[in-house]
Amino acid sequence: MAGENVPYRQSLLDAMAVLNGQWVPAVLASLAPGPLNFTDLLNAINAVEERSGWVNHVRPLTRKVLTETLSRLQRDGIVQRQNTPDALFQPVYYELTPMGSSLLRSVRPLIKWAQDHQAELESARQRRGP
Repeated sequence: MAGENVPYRQSLLDAMAVLNGQWVPAVLASLAPGPLNFTDLLNAINAVEERSGWVNHVRPLTRKVLTETLSRLQRDGIVQRQNTPDALFQPVYYELTPMGSSLLRSVRPLIKWAQDHQAELESARQRRGP
């Protein structure tokens, strides 16, 4: 069959599996500047969505969905969870691992492609409908 012998096929599928998830890009982008505790991460993501008019999501990110997303990203080695033992209530912080930072650097060309073709993508979506 066509495409079965493409050498990078499985690697592409593996990369897409890591990026798959409605809130994964928002989590990665929010953690790019540095570690955040759970509540600050949740609020940061929802604040960005609020400012953009909820064009990417129909409702706010919930604590449950953020927990699930972070768990999956931890499992994949993209995000790490850190406790701060010297704090009274021991807040938990999340940050990108070196592999997570590498992932973000790697998708920059994809982001550039989307920016370069934004008008064409929107036009194609409008022709096709919802």
